[in-house]
Amino acid sequence: MEIGSPPNSSPPSRSNRVVRRLAMHGVPVEQLDQPQPDLVASLKANKSQIPKLVPVILPSYEEMVDAVLVDKAAGMKRSSARSNLSTQLRESMVWLQWMMFEGDPDVSLKKLSQMSIGQRGVCGAVWGSNDIAYRCRTCEHDPTCAICVPCFCNGNHKDHDYSIIYTGGGCCDCGDATAWRREGFCSKHKGSEQIQPLPEEIANSVGSVLDPLFACWKDKLTLSGTVCDGNPRLKDQVSECKDVTDEFTSVVVETLLDFCKYSDSLLSFVSKRIFSFGLLDVLVRAEKFLSEHVVKKLHELLLKLLGEPAFKYEFGKVYLHYYPVVINEAIKEGNDDVFKKYTLLPTFSVQIFTVPTLTQRLVMEMNLLEMLLGCLGDIFISCSEDDGKLQVTKLGNLFETTLRVIEDVRFVMTHVSVPLYVVHERRDIFKSWLKLLAFVQGMSPQRREAGVEEDNDNIIYPFAICHSFSNIHSLLVAGSFSTAGAIDSESNAFPTTYKQDVDDGDNLVRHAKVGRISLSQGSSVCRFSGFTSKVSELKLDNPVPSSVTGLTFECLRSIENWLAVDNTSGTCSSKTSLTRRNFLAFTKTLSKIRFNLSSESSDIDSNSAGSSVGFNDGAMAGECSIKLESLRFLSLSGWPDITYDVSSEDISVHIPLHRFLSLILQKAFKRCYEESVNPELLITSNFFEHILGGSHPYGFSAYIMEHPLRIRVFCAQVHAGMWRKNGDIPVLSCDLYGSVRWSEQGVEFDLFLLQCCAALAPADLFVNRILERFGLSNYFSLNLQPSSEYEGVLVQEMLTLIIQIVKDRRFSGLTTTENLQRELICKLVIGDATHSQLVKSLPRDLSKVDQLQQVLDTVAVYSNPSGMKQGKYSLRSSYWKELDLYHPRWNPRDLQVAEERYLRFCNTPALTTQLPRWTKVYPPLNGLARTATCKVVLQMIRSVLYYAVFMDKSPSSRAPDGVLLTALHLLYLALDTCSVNQSSYVGESVPVVYLACEEISSSNGNQSLLLLLVLLMRMHKRESVGYLMEGESCNLSSLIESLLKKFAEMDSECLTKLQEVAPEVVNHLSNSNINSDTDIVDSASKHKAKSRERQAAILAKMRAEQSKFMASMNSNLEEQMDGSQFEPEVCTSEEARDIEVPAQYVCSLCHDSNSKNPVSFLVLLQKSRLVSFVNRAPPSWDRRTHRSDNEHASVITNTLMLSGKEAISSTSDSDEVSDFQLEHLVQNSIDEFALDGKPGEVNAFLDFVKALLPSVRNIQVPHISSDKMDSSAYSLEVIEEEIYCSTQREMRAHFAEGDNMSTNKDDESDTVLLGKYIAALSREKNENPSASDNIDSRYDKPPESSTQVHAYDGFVPSDCDGIYLSSCGHAVHQGCLDRYLSSLKERSLRRVFFEGGHIVDPDQGEFLCPVCRGLANSVLPASPGDSKKAWNQPLFPTVRETETTEENNILRHQEALYLLQMTSNMVGNNEILNSLPMWKNGRIRRSLEKFFNVVCKPYLSTKQDRAIGLAKVSHSMLMWDTFKYSLISTEIAARCENTSLTPRHGLDALFKEMKSSNEFVLSLLLKIVHSTRTDNARHVLLRFRGIQLFAGSICSGVSRDEGNMLRILEQVEKEVSVLDIQFWKGASRPIIGCDAFSSLMWILYCLPYPFLSCEESFFSLVHLLYAVSVTQAIITFHEKHQTETIELGDNDCLIADISKLVKESAFPQWYFVSTHNDASCPIKDAIRKFSFPYLRRCALLWKLLKYSSSDPFGDKSSHSIDYLIDSTTSSVTELVEVERLEKMFKIPALDVVIKDESLRSIALNWLNHFRMDKEVDGNGSVLHVNPAVPFRLMHLPYVYHDLLQRYIKQCCPDCKTVPDEPALCLLCGRLCSPNWKSCCSESVTQSHAMACGAGTGIFLLIRKTTILLQRSARKALWPSPYLDAFGEEDLEMRRGRPLYLNEERYAALAYMVRVASHGLDRSSKVLRQTTIGSLFIV
Repeated sequence: MEIGSPPNSSPPSRSNRVVRRLAMHGVPVEQLDQPQPDLVASLKANKSQIPKLVPVILPSYEEMVDAVLVDKAAGMKRSSARSNLSTQLRESMVWLQWMMFEGDPDVSLKKLSQMSIGQRGVCGAVWGSNDIAYRCRTCEHDPTCAICVPCFCNGNHKDHDYSIIYTGGGCCDCGDATAWRREGFCSKHKGSEQIQPLPEEIANSVGSVLDPLFACWKDKLTLSGTVCDGNPRLKDQVSECKDVTDEFTSVVVETLLDFCKYSDSLLSFVSKRIFSFGLLDVLVRAEKFLSEHVVKKLHELLLKLLGEPAFKYEFGKVYLHYYPVVINEAIKEGNDDVFKKYTLLPTFSVQIFTVPTLTQRLVMEMNLLEMLLGCLGDIFISCSEDDGKLQVTKLGNLFETTLRVIEDVRFVMTHVSVPLYVVHERRDIFKSWLKLLAFVQGMSPQRREAGVEEDNDNIIYPFAICHSFSNIHSLLVAGSFSTAGAIDSESNAFPTTYKQDVDDGDNLVRHAKVGRISLSQGSSVCRFSGFTSKVSELKLDNPVPSSVTGLTFECLRSIENWLAVDNTSGTCSSKTSLTRRNFLAFTKTLSKIRFNLSSESSDIDSNSAGSSVGFNDGAMAGECSIKLESLRFLSLSGWPDITYDVSSEDISVHIPLHRFLSLILQKAFKRCYEESVNPELLITSNFFEHILGGSHPYGFSAYIMEHPLRIRVFCAQVHAGMWRKNGDIPVLSCDLYGSVRWSEQGVEFDLFLLQCCAALAPADLFVNRILERFGLSNYFSLNLQPSSEYEGVLVQEMLTLIIQIVKDRRFSGLTTTENLQRELICKLVIGDATHSQLVKSLPRDLSKVDQLQQVLDTVAVYSNPSGMKQGKYSLRSSYWKELDLYHPRWNPRDLQVAEERYLRFCNTPALTTQLPRWTKVYPPLNGLARTATCKVVLQMIRSVLYYAVFMDKSPSSRAPDGVLLTALHLLYLALDTCSVNQSSYVGESVPVVYLACEEISSSNGNQSLLLLLVLLMRMHKRESVGYLMEGESCNLSSLIESLLKKFAEMDSECLTKLQEVAPEVVNHLSNSNINSDTDIVDSASKHKAKSRERQAAILAKMRAEQSKFMASMNSNLEEQMDGSQFEPEVCTSEEARDIEVPAQYVCSLCHDSNSKNPVSFLVLLQKSRLVSFVNRAPPSWDRRTHRSDNEHASVITNTLMLSGKEAISSTSDSDEVSDFQLEHLVQNSIDEFALDGKPGEVNAFLDFVKALLPSVRNIQVPHISSDKMDSSAYSLEVIEEEIYCSTQREMRAHFAEGDNMSTNKDDESDTVLLGKYIAALSREKNENPSASDNIDSRYDKPPESSTQVHAYDGFVPSDCDGIYLSSCGHAVHQGCLDRYLSSLKERSLRRVFFEGGHIVDPDQGEFLCPVCRGLANSVLPASPGDSKKAWNQPLFPTVRETETTEENNILRHQEALYLLQMTSNMVGNNEILNSLPMWKNGRIRRSLEKFFNVVCKPYLSTKQDRAIGLAKVSHSMLMWDTFKYSLISTEIAARCENTSLTPRHGLDALFKEMKSSNEFVLSLLLKIVHSTRTDNARHVLLRFRGIQLFAGSICSGVSRDEGNMLRILEQVEKEVSVLDIQFWKGASRPIIGCDAFSSLMWILYCLPYPFLSCEESFFSLVHLLYAVSVTQAIITFHEKHQTETIELGDNDCLIADISKLVKESAFPQWYFVSTHNDASCPIKDAIRKFSFPYLRRCALLWKLLKYSSSDPFGDKSSHSIDYLIDSTTSSVTELVEVERLEKMFKIPALDVVIKDESLRSIALNWLNHFRMDKEVDGNGSVLHVNPAVPFRLMHLPYVYHDLLQRYIKQCCPDCKTVPDEPALCLLCGRLCSPNWKSCCSESVTQSHAMACGAGTGIFLLIRKTTILLQRSARKALWPSPYLDAFGEEDLEMRRGRPLYLNEERYAALAYMVRVASHGLDRSSKVLRQTTIGSLFIV
């Protein structure tokens, strides 16, 4: 613990209350200039006054009560630190500290702190709920130990077996030698022996003040306790007294906790003072009357003080007195809520009972075990009815209390010496324990009744309690077998069983302990040590000690007593009276357990204690008239007749006494036959006689087998369905009984007991008893009529049980390694499994063995984690042959899976190859062989064969396939047993062999076993070759033939008989040695080949039928939804112009392949911020600060406007214009427009302005000359073609004559163009005055984002970078889709379930694709309409046809500049403008309405903008922007692999990414844009104006004068599309300040459409914008490397020009930013890398322009531009790929580019234009210039524990509280939470996702280790990127093992996010986990 700062102890003023009280007491305060120092000085001479002054300094009780009343009157909370009473007490405490240390307490405490350096003993850091701590299995002494994070980090735990845990309280064990190995101590804590005593002088001064202070404290606590106990005289003071005590205790405890921080010596001194003063008892009980927050502080203090050994012992004694009080309180209340009020018991039990030396003393001196057993007995009595039966319902109410007591007993028993003590010296305690077991034995009975369904809420309680009992049994048995060597070192002897149980949970919440007890303290420890020495001197004559036989006898006697009460023997006439008398005797006995805990003496003689406590051995015997000294039932020499019917009487699966006996016998067998190193000591013939002394084999086996057998019969009946009317209780009971979790009280322990009974009992009588219990005694009757519908299952279960009894070797023959191998095979044969799954599938005793990993590697192959798959183990091929079909814990489902997988992997059925065989068994159990070969077993098998032969065709056969196969397996096992044990049958006849030929009479003649086998074999051979049974190719005839051969081999009589009835089986027997196993397999192989042929023919036939069916379905299927069918859509006249749909596109809803109506493809439009994330460096987990959402939004906004965006300028609001200026402005504009405009257009312009600007209504139109009235209008398509052709002619002439480029512009053309634009706007308004009223209602809400971008901040969406488009490729009719969406909305409103209802929001137009179930929210028409003809002729055919290599090595930017200038001049030509068909006002096509509405929403941020702009915005412009952004996002996605973060630069990968993602839909969108951008004359004018502005900025380096017209537009902006004005302003911005590719895209959009299909024009524009990109790269590099301006002395190039300009002028180079500017990279290489993204995007664009795909599922491999790429090299390095792209676009070398004189000139114009623009507009935005770096999520640490330690307790940046479920945003690094809180709504994952990622959020849930994927309101959980050493996830850190970052998984997650987050909404894996909003539960 770090030493904290001392408390503030500034002296109070002289007039405070303390001074006044001192004055009243007679202290001359007027002489005290400095009250506290002077008072201390005066007391040094008279220290006897100190005890008198302490109560004076403290407020009196009356003053405290008055202060409480004042606080209540003021409405102040009682817990407030600023309360009046709290202030007074803290003021008094400062005075007392001055007196304690005789000076300034600050100085004294600092001195003590300095003295403690290097002497810190125990850490003792106290944890709260859900804190994290470390558990190190290498360093811990027991599983309850843990240390805090600082201690773990400061210690050496390299290569240790450690894990991280979530705590529920407790404190750090570092420094505690009883809990932690010294090697594991951290550097700051060295152990309690380092603590030095407090200096005597300080001890005296502190003690003189503490004693009276503790006296006052004790008085307050005692008074409060008396008041709360209900003293009638003080009932009026309850509230005030409680408040006073709370405050006083709180202040004192805080003071003592402060002391603990500075010095362990002071802590030790305080702890001793507390218990020596007698304060400890009242502090322990104080939780009964103190407030919760005060109790929490008090317990923290007590945990700190436990570091002192003497205090811990005294505390333990007081704790034991208090323990029964709390338990009795819980019993009285009848529920477990008492532990919520009284937390001391659960908090401190682990602190006390897990310390070895302390526990030993408490057991010896304080009768600890008797106290615990007495509490447990009280609970059982309270939960019992009058008949003595334990009621599970009542027990459920006290379940936690019961488990608490049992667990505390286990804590005590974990110390090896305690079980030894109990077994050897305190047999009375053991007897008491057995009687408690007898009380629980048979609880929760069930009875089969018709129509009665019981409550199953409490079913788990009995299993959990018996499980806890079994843990203690393991400890007791281990103690009984222990010798002196087992207890040499108590700290190292912590039982493995206990460790296994603690580790059984994934992650236990623990109260870790501190402190230790010295062995020199107390005489009882010496007596305990003496006992240990006594045990060490014992010499055992055999491996089974006498203590074990004594333990066994006591257990048998308890079972005997219980059997008498249970009336199993039938000797008692009245079961009810016996049960009642037994219960009374038990309660009487329990009363004798109670002992006097109030005794002041702590030194109780163990001998006297042993004689005075415990159960009365004769109590129950007296009541039941049973002599316990000898056994009655179990010693019977005859086989008793016990009548019982499972189906009609009570049955319970809880028999802990039997399982205790089973455990003892297991351990005895293991000790004798597996662990023994002295073979001469082995007990063979008389093992059972030795271990079961006093029992007779018949009596023992008959009675002990009874209850385990009943449980197996019960499970068989449940499986058969006999108990189905009882509800789920029987089924759950059987499942739990057979599960591995309860294996210590389940099927395997009972099976072992049955094996022991079978070995001792007469075989026939034993098997007959099984027949009776199964109710199958009449099965031998050979009556062909079945007795019941359940008979078949019961017979199979009975035969299975007999096989398991004979062959199972779990506890009777297999070693630990062999058992482990068997369990692993059974788990892996079901399926591949992770390491933790395998460990959990193992029984508890096998899951922690040291050989686990070695055995696992032997039987299984490990597969490394791949993609989203975890690392798993799969069974090796050689171990499939070791499959055990009769494992006791198989359930039918798993067994079927195992058989199917066996057939698939081994190509042979398991039922005929994995036959049960006899294996080696422990010698005392050799009698099991007689069970398998007895006469009754033969009769069973013969009956089954008889029914199988003569009822084969009957639908209700008494021997169905399963029964027959099991009977044959049992017969095979019997024969194998005879074969292996031939020596045991010398001189004897084996019934199963010699009776095989015995004939019995039946209605079908005389039959013998052999004859029935022959008949059955021939029947199956005759019916079919390779008889198919139970879905497998099980060759039954071959199996029967092998059995017949075995009979012939073993017995001559059988051979003779078979030669008569089946000579073909045994004819060649004498000529060869028969190997039955080989025969089976060979025969099976022959039939298997034939079977495969038959199966192939059947499959071929099925495929043919399936093909016919599918053909029929495709032609006739009509899908029905909501009771109505989808009908083919009727094509409207508006859509008649669209091209007919290709035949292969069929509507996915109506499936009408004959429909001629157009279809549309389903698409998904998503907002994205991918470009912004790529432009900035990814955040890192270890950064110290996090951006707020506002800061983050600001950064994103600036990036949005300039990085990857179109060239947009930020403008301020328009200057205010006066009415006079406005009128003059309008008049001038009218005059200018009237000169060249048409009269109708001029009038329309004037009417539009007058309607919006009332102040200019007096404006008049000047006279218009009539010669300008006539002008023919052409179609817009013809006009664009004419512009293209005219530009072509002009350029041809220009380059032929060599003229210089003219940059003159006609200002009047601007006026005409804008005037016509306004006139067109006026016309649209008049034709559609209510367009704004038709807005879709779903756009009424503004975007849910905290990032609000101003409308004029650029032509960008309001809260994202752009819109990403993707498609699954499936098509629908528009009408079908409308009906489908209407149906979804109706179902949603009615809350009727529909597929995808938890994923989609129908109100937002979302739905799932009917075919692939992918998400979609719009459609694109499959036929774009009037597609233009391809224009492939080059602009310069005469020049390019003769192009030389030298001409190919030049930069063609001049051609692009002239192209822009000529086109600008042409579009401003009056003749062209006047020929425009202004009447053409095409509205958006109906087929595009849905698509455009979704696209438009993000661009128009408010409802008003959408209402005005939706009807006026250019549809093609927004679709082009969507096309552009999707293209950019695709390029970013292709930068690395989907499972690796390694950059991927190859062009093949680039084109492959586009093909696999969105090539088809982008091609379709490109066609649609081409077909729609000439639909409207105003939209054409918008483009024409754009090309003029681009030409001015690029060609001339100036922003084109806005003119009068644009100023007028700004005044009426509310009626103009805001996006149009933003677009124009962006086009006029300096080209050097805009993203090069975005500028290229918008230039191509503005140019007439034929330019897009012309290679020469495209390449020249690519060259021009490449020059822009190079210029930007040079500036960016210079900004980072200002000292490296000129490379290699080359001063005559563009680099030198820019460097000079930047140095000599105030150039704003800060505008150009790069987050990946490599300082070691040469400048030219850096320039080429910076231009690489531009070239990659150009390549994608050119591929789409040149080769547009028209088929979403077609083969796109033929569409290639490989002829443009030099593929001579296979290298994919970045610069090599840059070179390939440069060659592709015919770009010259960089040296040529930077030395081009014309480029250097125009570049300087660009730079000056940019500099002047920034001088006017000092916008703080930046332009990111980066190489082609891949998108990356947050940098995470390799080890997850580092991340957990940093963020688990980090506060929310808004509300400053620790979130319950912290979620780390992997996009920006902010800490959020998935849970909504009003105080910090911005930190909720959904809100943050909107602000950070435009609705996309990727969060790492810190506690769960999983990923939360957020897409708007949709949420989904995704696997963790962190895996453990076995490649496995650890959800919620249940195992706590170290986790490591899996790069492949993390890369796959990043890949899903890369393409504008399309993976989150398109991935089927994600959608399966997705829910919307409140439906999602983290």
